[in-house]
Amino acid sequence: MTLLLRAIRLRPVNGPGKFLISAAGEITLVMIGILLAMQVNNWNEERKAQREEQAFLKAIKKEMADNLSQLKSTISYNERSKDAAFKLLQIYSGNYTEFRHSVLDSLLAEVQWTWTFDPELSILNSIKANGKISIIQNLVIQSFLSSFEEATKDSEEESLITRSLIIDKYVMLVSRYISVNTRGKYLGYTLPKTKFQADYHGLFNDRGAESILSYIYIWRVDELEELKNLQQKLIENLAVVEKEIR
Repeated sequence: MTLLLRAIRLRPVNGPGKFLISAAGEITLVMIGILLAMQVNNWNEERKAQREEQAFLKAIKKEMADNLSQLKSTISYNERSKDAAFKLLQIYSGNYTEFRHSVLDSLLAEVQWTWTFDPELSILNSIKANGKISIIQNLVIQSFLSSFEEATKDSEEESLITRSLIIDKYVMLVSRYISVNTRGKYLGYTLPKTKFQADYHGLFNDRGAESILSYIYIWRVDELEELKNLQQKLIENLAVVEKEIR
């Protein structure tokens, strides 16, 4: 009996058992291979997305820096226009004869400057059009990119109102008394000398001209507030972009 039991215990595993063990091992190896391949693919996709994100960030940085430079120039010129309008308003309440005609002409010309901020949005629009904005991982940058174009439109509305006041009202009214040719050099143009006599007395005793200057000054203040807010946002977000670039 003991010998029989030993014979049963020592009997080798049958054929189907060996096949099942071997098949299970092969399936396990295949599954491990598939998981590894998926992991490698995920790593590759992540690296590809990171490279694409970095490329976008570098392009955005350049576009933002260019826009910031243009915006600073726009603010600078509009500040001078606003200050010239205020100075002329002070002259209206005082005595214009205390100032040389060249000083008055230069101030009248500076008020005419109508610099507008026309941002470059090619990279931003490309990212939005291709649905790539989600590639940017930083939510602060995402939010800025989504709202930047709308913010520029808000500032543009203020600029257009001021521009309309200057072109449609101010220039025409001032020109009744003093030819544009007289202040052309202060606008950056060389114009023929005018045959018409400048009437500074008439201009500085015209209530309508004073009122238009007041409106220009008021709208310049509002316009500059919008532009400066936009400038601050650009500066802050440009710093965030620079930190994200590796």
